[in-house]
Amino acid sequence: MKVLLTGANGGVGTVVCQAALHTEGIELVPCSRQALDVLDSRALAKALLSHKPDYVINAAAFTHVDRAETEVEEAFRLNALCLKGMVDACNQVGAALIHLSTDYVFDGEKKTPYTEEDKENPINMYGASKWAGEQVVLAYNLGTVVRTSWVYSLHSKNFLAAIPRLLRTKDEPLYVENSQKNSPTFALHLVEALLALVKKNVRQGLYHYTNAGGGCTRYEFACHVRDRILEKEPGARLVPVYPMEPVLQDPPGTAPRPLYSVMSPDKIAKQLGLTVPHWQEGIGFII
Repeated sequence: MKVLLTGANGGVGTVVCQAALHTEGIELVPCSRQALDVLDSRALAKALLSHKPDYVINAAAFTHVDRAETEVEEAFRLNALCLKGMVDACNQVGAALIHLSTDYVFDGEKKTPYTEEDKENPINMYGASKWAGEQVVLAYNLGTVVRTSWVYSLHSKNFLAAIPRLLRTKDEPLYVENSQKNSPTFALHLVEALLALVKKNVRQGLYHYTNAGGGCTRYEFACHVRDRILEKEPGARLVPVYPMEPVLQDPPGTAPRPLYSVMSPDKIAKQLGLTVPHWQEGIGFII
């Protein structure tokens, strides 16, 4: 299968490039943001006509949750409006499209993991832009949406990946948010699921993929990272970890976030025959 990848130099895209090298039957055409601007519909059409891929994996996105509150137009352009041109380009060559989305399409009012049948109700502009994009992709008869959350890897620039370094280098205790619960997802595990969709020739659908285990808060994740480091290095000098005191009101410029957005990966696991690793398993790759 020939797969054209957008956003190839991003967090998920980088891991797709690495994994594809070791995945039999996958011919990857990686396109960085500089090489292929997904906002340019003509460039998209030209690239797909040139390469004629069987699949497009769209890993390009506006991912700054707080900035989306003020940069609404840009968030919607990159997360939704450009997908019309992408779908048209895919349709022209008969390519299936796999698009990444987020748990932030939900409002967080549930107390049990969200499934693909649950109603979307985003409470911030980032989630709204991603939901709008989902609708464009799912209207395409060869469109697949994969929702995920808290994706991290050894080379990620987000907080989850930074925890080992912070534990080793801070001069004071590490205080970590403890009110928002969702599912950490190790990037390689997500990418293996994306490539499984390709290899199984899945051409349309809505799926959730996160690591299993019922989710956790950032504080719980940080505590587990600390414990794992000490198991591996009993003498390691690490700062203590404490839960951050809840705030009554978010600071200005902070987007509201769902307090509970754990998603169930059961559907994709059953359909593809996947064993979904527990969220704690990915930690060993970043410490």
